[in-house]
Amino acid sequence: MARTRTEMQFFAKPQTLEAEGCYAITFFRPTTSNPVNVSGFNIEAGQSLSIQQNVGDEDHTMYDIVFYSGAATNELFVTRILPE
Repeated sequence: MARTRTEMQFFAKPQTLEAEGCYAITFFRPTTSNPVNVSGFNIEAGQSLSIQQNVGDEDHTMYDIVFYSGAATNELFVTRILPE
């Protein structure tokens, strides 16, 4: 069985995020956040985008995080499961 660690991050500005060989990644947009797009996929308020790899596969994608203007603040929470 593989050893893993869970990493949680918060983003409030547009940037690129490297998956760094993770087994799974989740992007969560709170209901109070401005609209956000992750690599061409709009995440609705209060919803998440989850991507999981097949057993033995790793994710090395570069994800583009883009916030759109609105009356709220920019908020995006990212959780990754990485190999130890």
